[in-house]
Amino acid sequence: MGHIRDSIHEFESRGANVVMILAQNTEGVKEYLAARPHPFPVLPDESREVVKAYGVYVHVNLESYNIARPAVFLVDGKGIIRYIYVGYNQADYPTAQEVLAALDGMIAGRSHTA
Repeated sequence: MGHIRDSIHEFESRGANVVMILAQNTEGVKEYLAARPHPFPVLPDESREVVKAYGVYVHVNLESYNIARPAVFLVDGKGIIRYIYVGYNQADYPTAQEVLAALDGMIAGRSHTA
């Protein structure tokens, strides 16, 4: 999510709030943030309840165990998900430009799922 971190001003200029949720324990999130500070909240999901609710939890596969697929959700002010991107593997993320384009579409009243 470094690409989102590096583009935070673009998100903020559109009135968007960014939150990152990691399917890790609190200590793991602290270690992650010590090495990679982020200008937005990064929250641990120790129980994996959030990633399960959003359908991105991976119990076990060839590349991972007990984590979440990389995913981006854009949620409007009413709590409605307007954009979804779920990666095929741990290295699959949308570009910041793709997410910003989806955000611009959301602001203009269009929804999109990738």
